[in-house]
Amino acid sequence: GVVSFIYEYFDQNPISQIGIIVTRNSRAEKLTDLGGVLQNSLKCQGEPSLQNSLEMAYQSLKHMPNHASREILVLMASLTTCDPGNILVTCQSLSARSIQCSIVGLAAEVYLCKKVCKETKGQYHVIIDESHYKDILMQHVTPPPALADTEASLIRMGFPHHKEEAMPSYSMSCVLNEL
Repeated sequence: GVVSFIYEYFDQNPISQIGIIVTRNSRAEKLTDLGGVLQNSLKCQGEPSLQNSLEMAYQSLKHMPNHASREILVLMASLTTCDPGNILVTCQSLSARSIQCSIVGLAAEVYLCKKVCKETKGQYHVIIDESHYKDILMQHVTPPPALADTEASLIRMGFPHHKEEAMPSYSMSCVLNEL
């Protein structure tokens, strides 16, 4: 599931970056920084903290340039979350930086997850079976379209221009004189 999603994501988005945050025992732990390498195994235990995970993702994404797509995809198997504060304040911070949060529920619909997605303009899905799970994950492989007001920073690139000389560098008269 998750590993095949990561491979497919990089196949479709070769210059993108992905970071993985795991929540366990009411804490968020950064498994990988933004990049392209999955180094550790994905093991979760204890009660999750959705807010801590979103805050950690926010800290990683808030410095990304405005023209970049900033998305969080949460795979949530729990029906509860043990958060240290008001998660709606975290949602406001995400929205202010145009960070989209989408959640895939692996158990049942949770009102708070639906609210987080709505506040951040993300998508919320609850899977039905394994094939539905794969379909939902693959929907997140394609990046969202750029917004009309997205600031773009372009870098001028190109090939050097060659000046044409009036006389060719290799003259036929030189060849005839040598004969």
